[in-house]
Amino acid sequence: MQHPLNNPNSEVQLFLTLHQKTNKLTKVLDSKIKVFHLNLGRLCLLHMLEKKNYEALPSELGDDLAVTRANISGLLSALEKLNYIERTFDMNDRRRIKVMMTDAGKDILSKAWPIYEEVVTDLFSELSKDEKTKLLSLLACI
Repeated sequence: MQHPLNNPNSEVQLFLTLHQKTNKLTKVLDSKIKVFHLNLGRLCLLHMLEKKNYEALPSELGDDLAVTRANISGLLSALEKLNYIERTFDMNDRRRIKVMMTDAGKDILSKAWPIYEEVVTDLFSELSKDEKTKLLSLLACI
């Protein structure tokens, strides 16, 4: 019997290719933003806070980023040590913690985000506008 990895079906090949490309992009991006003590996960968390008007619950952020509670806790702890975010108790419900981006976090996001956009733009520069639109449409079906 032939081993399945010797001749993967197209769905497996697509997934493996997406996974490899994502890892490649993440490594390139991480190397460019490490000067800010950021990685892709930390940058995405800061971006989510900006989209939520700089304040959110940890569970909301974890859901939006599709990461576990343990992962979101690690990301928050790292960003808090850098003074990019702060966590405070919700005054209306002290069982809940609110995450807020600090001015330092806003500043670092404004410096790091253009680098993210540049790396991603370079990655997709070989594709035409129509190809990018089609790829987005295809990925939306997953």
